[in-house]
Amino acid sequence: MALSREPAPINAADDPAVRPSREEILETIISNAAEAAHRRVTPRSVDWSGVSPARVASIFAALAERSLAPPRDLVDALLVAGHAVPTDCARDLQQRALNDLNRGAVAPTLIAGDLSRLAEHEHMRPEVAGAIVDRLMSLGADDEACSLGLALWPSMPQALSPVRAKLASHLASLSPLQIRLAGFSTTEMLAADLGPAFGGAGRNAHISQAEFGGALTTLLKPDAEADVHIVLLDFDSLAARDWRLHPTALHSRLVEQADNLSSALSTFASRSTSPLLINSIPIPSAPTAGLLDSRHHSGLRHAVHLINARLFAASEKSGNIIAVDADRALVDIPSSRHHDPKLWFYGRIAYSADASRAIASAFAQTWALLTRGPAKVLALDFDNTLWGGTYGEDGIERLACGEDYPGNAFQAFQQECLRLKRQGFLLVALSKNDPDAITVFERHPGMILKPSDFAATAINWQSKPQNIRQIASELNLGLDSFIFIDDSPHEREAMRRLVPEVAVAELPTDPARRPNWIRELTRTWPIRLTDEDERRTEMYAAERQNRALKNSAASVEEYLRGLQQRLTVSHVAPEAVVRVAQMQQRTNQFNLTTRRLSDADIAAYLDHPERGLALLGRVADKFGDHGIAITATVSFEGSNAAIETFLMSCRVIGREVEKAFLGSLLLVLAQRGIARVTAQFISTKKNGMVRNFYRENGFSFIGGDDSASSWAFDLSTQSVPRSEFVAAILEA
Repeated sequence: MALSREPAPINAADDPAVRPSREEILETIISNAAEAAHRRVTPRSVDWSGVSPARVASIFAALAERSLAPPRDLVDALLVAGHAVPTDCARDLQQRALNDLNRGAVAPTLIAGDLSRLAEHEHMRPEVAGAIVDRLMSLGADDEACSLGLALWPSMPQALSPVRAKLASHLASLSPLQIRLAGFSTTEMLAADLGPAFGGAGRNAHISQAEFGGALTTLLKPDAEADVHIVLLDFDSLAARDWRLHPTALHSRLVEQADNLSSALSTFASRSTSPLLINSIPIPSAPTAGLLDSRHHSGLRHAVHLINARLFAASEKSGNIIAVDADRALVDIPSSRHHDPKLWFYGRIAYSADASRAIASAFAQTWALLTRGPAKVLALDFDNTLWGGTYGEDGIERLACGEDYPGNAFQAFQQECLRLKRQGFLLVALSKNDPDAITVFERHPGMILKPSDFAATAINWQSKPQNIRQIASELNLGLDSFIFIDDSPHEREAMRRLVPEVAVAELPTDPARRPNWIRELTRTWPIRLTDEDERRTEMYAAERQNRALKNSAASVEEYLRGLQQRLTVSHVAPEAVVRVAQMQQRTNQFNLTTRRLSDADIAAYLDHPERGLALLGRVADKFGDHGIAITATVSFEGSNAAIETFLMSCRVIGREVEKAFLGSLLLVLAQRGIARVTAQFISTKKNGMVRNFYRENGFSFIGGDDSASSWAFDLSTQSVPRSEFVAAILEA
């Protein structure tokens, strides 16, 4: 007889007939969205692409009814799925950009341009960033999508996925850059990463690789065709340890290896004028001498410090050797992930994929900074930027800038601004306020900055784009020299739209984040620091006094006599090479040829005086010392000489300093037996003011047109130009 049994209970989740459908799940999620937001619960792994716009709108209506802000993750997910959300619900830059693209409300080219400029400093979320790139592609903005993908690539390599088909043609449209790559280990991975890294910097990298381990050979025999040399440095390939050696012998061998690298770098500096970018060795993650690793001869960190010290010394000595700080480049990657053991043992690849990408980005970033130069001016807002609160509403007493939070964060930010001033930046006050707001820096006890720290001020109720143009004119600087820092998104947007030449920094909302944030702004990183950098604000203060004298003088002649100018002309000495090369890279307006000579180019005139000379002029007047303000280089051929470069700081334009310096230069050449001097003017967009310089100073036209012209001066028959308003002292 069969035994009867009760049927087992049915699990609804296991029964397809009972299991809820996708639509029912979505309906439940949508119906309970407000309650989920209230409980801070965000539904995951939901495909919102098939949900109707009406149902999406109902979610935001329910949230609004309960006065709840939509969770960021929910807004991200809806935007990535292609939905538009209420404008006030898209709260950060990424959400606003993707929302505008989904709405079709703003030209995609404008959105891409904004994001490309800000991608370096804004924390982009991969899903949202990828959707923005993909949407740009679907809207036909291929180049903009590629540019944004390349800008995001260092931290999000997946951002290039939507543009792979168009990337090659986009890179081909960029200006080519010839790169010679060498290393002490395998460089194929880095070579692949340099393409997008330099693409993000606006150049199409053509990379030729030296043979495996060919770094020293490349340094000793530089490639004359290369625009830039890159050397990948790693410890194990350069200085592998033999642990059978006694510690003293081990150290001696290390010193020998470091000396070989130092010698090769010196040889490169003497044989090539193209820049060399070489990374330092990062701090090792695993010691070889335990707690003694930094100071014992057998310690790995001790060895790394020794090699890096030689590298930094070579960089300091020669301006065309740029040491790229690997620790800075890899700061966001744990040291244990700098190397991949399998990559090393399988293929002698020294760095992991993430580290290689970061190092490639650092090389490209350094090259861009080297060729473009750092910015020169910080244009700073006041309220809620340099202090907490609003001067016009809160008064001085309630402004936050002191020992307690958030005032101490604003103090720290002011300290960073003061640091940049010491490194050559000009600080400019750009505030919508009553003009007496500048007195806050004197009257408030917590202020670090003082009124005298600002090279110029525009404190009024006019538009900031209008004010920044006026200040640029007063300082005689290009708008592309400015970084605009303002807490207001509306002011930042207005500046981006109306003065696109100005770099607009995306200031963090949280004041506590700002001090470190400004340190990370690469446009503020100096390439070299000189005495003139430290005194730049004082020089511009003297310039303001000069302008005041000019405005009060009855005539130009009276003004120039009142200046009591002194010009000291001398040969460029080794300690002045860096400053002169800095001028060569930065000067645009009073520059006859705009040939950009490097430190090595300038040093070559010192090393080979039979081939030519490099002169500089130091300028001082009754208001102060302007430092090295004018320079020129000349090449010799028998009794003939050719002026290769002639340029002057904008600080002393219009005072006949250039005339006095040219006369001194010609006297030096006459003393060397030169009979005929030739010179060129090469036109650029910015140097039109010097088009007739040689004609006005006695040179004869010998050929050319508006784009380029040649001139000559006969020292055997002509008198050299002189200025009655400049006392020239010749030390050459």
